[in-house]
Amino acid sequence: MTFTTLSFLLGGLATAVIPVLLHLLMRGKPKRIEFPALLFVRKHLELYRRHYRLKHIILLLLRILTLVLFGLALSRPILKLADWFPNITVANDQNGKRSFVSSLAVSLSSQDAPIAAAVVIDSSLRMEYVAENQSRFEAAKDFSRWILQQLPQGSTIAILSSDREKAVFQVDRLAAKEKIDRLPVTPLGRPITEAVQDALILLGESEFEQRELYLLSDLSQPSWSEDSAHSLQNLIKNMKQKNGLLNGTNKELGFFVIDVSAEQPVNSSINQFTLVPEVITAQIPVRVDLELFHLGPAQKKTVELLLADQEKKDQEIVRASKSVDFSDGESRRYLSFLLSGFDSGTYQGQCRYTVPDALPIDDQAWFTIQVQLPWKILLAAQPPVRDSSLYLRQALETVPFVVETIPLSEISGLTATELDQYSSVILLDPSPLEPVVWKKLADYVSSGHGVGLFLGRNADSLASFNAPSATEIIGAKLVRQARDPNGDTWIVPDNGVSPIFSVFKPLGSLDTFPWNAQPIFRYWELSDFSSRAEVAASFSDGRAAILTQIIGRGRTVTVATPVSEINDQPWNLLTHGEAAWMFVLLSEGITKYLAGVSEQKHNFVMGEPVVLRPNLEMLPPTCLLRIPSGKSVRLTPDQVRREITVSSTTESGNYRIRSGGSQKSLDTGFSVNYPAESTNLQKINKEKLDQILGEGNYRFAKTPQEVELGIVRRRIGQELYAVIMLVLAILFAGEYVFSNRFFQQKQEQKP
Repeated sequence: MTFTTLSFLLGGLATAVIPVLLHLLMRGKPKRIEFPALLFVRKHLELYRRHYRLKHIILLLLRILTLVLFGLALSRPILKLADWFPNITVANDQNGKRSFVSSLAVSLSSQDAPIAAAVVIDSSLRMEYVAENQSRFEAAKDFSRWILQQLPQGSTIAILSSDREKAVFQVDRLAAKEKIDRLPVTPLGRPITEAVQDALILLGESEFEQRELYLLSDLSQPSWSEDSAHSLQNLIKNMKQKNGLLNGTNKELGFFVIDVSAEQPVNSSINQFTLVPEVITAQIPVRVDLELFHLGPAQKKTVELLLADQEKKDQEIVRASKSVDFSDGESRRYLSFLLSGFDSGTYQGQCRYTVPDALPIDDQAWFTIQVQLPWKILLAAQPPVRDSSLYLRQALETVPFVVETIPLSEISGLTATELDQYSSVILLDPSPLEPVVWKKLADYVSSGHGVGLFLGRNADSLASFNAPSATEIIGAKLVRQARDPNGDTWIVPDNGVSPIFSVFKPLGSLDTFPWNAQPIFRYWELSDFSSRAEVAASFSDGRAAILTQIIGRGRTVTVATPVSEINDQPWNLLTHGEAAWMFVLLSEGITKYLAGVSEQKHNFVMGEPVVLRPNLEMLPPTCLLRIPSGKSVRLTPDQVRREITVSSTTESGNYRIRSGGSQKSLDTGFSVNYPAESTNLQKINKEKLDQILGEGNYRFAKTPQEVELGIVRRRIGQELYAVIMLVLAILFAGEYVFSNRFFQQKQEQKP
């Protein structure tokens, strides 16, 4: 306990002597008078004297205690209490006005000692939510400026945010204010718990006895990482132990978690956006799938799809709109739009709510559709070519691909220039090839194309297929033909991570497809896999069924069973039966992988690396990137890898890339959207907050008045003036009543 004015306490103790002196000086001197008639009451008189003496002592003690408490009240004692101890001072009223006792509690001269303070501001996208005509981010900034005004002169101040920046103390209070004014919203910031860790480490290095940490946030769930709970609580614990044991000083940490969120947020967002597919050929329809999320009371909202005009890129045309009903609380809805009639080129647009809400950044989603000429595929098959290539050719023509067929024997006569006109070459049940042909195919792959092999009965020379020139393309060695006459073997995708099976995913989970409806009777067992080979699918008995490889800038696919059987004893039923439609999907996935279509991506989530691979033989030496804000940035494509890389994206929206100068062969683009979690306004509850920060390690507040009282309790302590004055008033009234009755009884007893 400390005292604001200790002299008043000493004065109160000194004045406590006055009642004792008066009691000794003013007590009456008895006179001895013999009165025989009253001797019989002597015994009763002695009993009355004892009772009178007891009341006199009580009255004396009341008067002494009154003077002592009066001096104690004037000395204004202060007691430091733990955060869990209830407030002694009276809180503010409903209008936020400070009461008289609260005003006394925060007007203390001992607040002038410098402290070390860190202010951590949540600068995530969620803080852009507008309530009461102000975003939560601006509300946090205003609150932070108020905190700066409460800090004593000479204090060291650090300003941190969700941005990944080094934690340092600012030069002075003015520099700290300017840092707050300049803070931007951080689209891809770190969890706020990481910023708190940096702030705790920085405060731990300070030499000031008092240290305070202010965290201003809307307390939305994505900002709080439970992975940081252990390290945060250890930092707080170690800081207390270090201060008490090693430094020998009484340093303290005041941790304030300040909630600046809206009371009942209402927000509708476009959570996920999917194009199926996003790279197409002319006249192929595109399905746009949306996942919508709503938080708040029931509402009906309209979503519209807009496409940029191909002639006037800055104008958008509404192509479709749909309404959706959201229920009360948290609800998810799903919408789909179907677009068609595209010619070759790059199409960009957006889906959005017609009426924006308090968080407009998640009311829209941007997209890019790349439409190009059909890919040319060369099928090399055994005679009769038309029959042996029938199933695969018809499957690919439905995508559509431009498919050409030749006898397998003619593959050796094609020059590199002739091969380059095809995006990929597929060998159907190849017979042994010369090493020079395998080498030609390897060079073709390295230059950025694809080669596929469906192994069958014509792979009758293991020595030829296991030669180094052949295994470079195959990715493994052939061991023997495995047989299952009962058809109890089928193809099973391995984890579904291979791009080959991406065409299946829009139709459902891979494990829901009837793979066992396509029995395999015979296949090639493979071994000694290349270090570049990956198993995209296995047979149900565990052996490899489909191998993929990346060689240079190209790809290879090896399937251990054929799809060109036309006799009565086929190796499999992939192309027959009720599940033959799955063969069409599998053929499309394999061919798109070989052509590099699966690697062509034009829609990204902010934070993903942006790599574009335009379908051009030669990229221009430079190109211009136009970002959503309208600025242009010059890019240099990678001519060797035929790629365009954008190092970072800091804005959501549609980006356009065109070649400059007279060469305008390049015209493509991509879109960037925010991650779904970046605008999730669901708040963390008190239990989770205690688990992360540690129960009792922080003080929760929502208003400046609550923080102000917390500062008094942490930085100064709890003033006992109000309590002492209340007890003094009760004691004074008791002394008054007791003394009146005491002297009244005394006078009534006089003769």
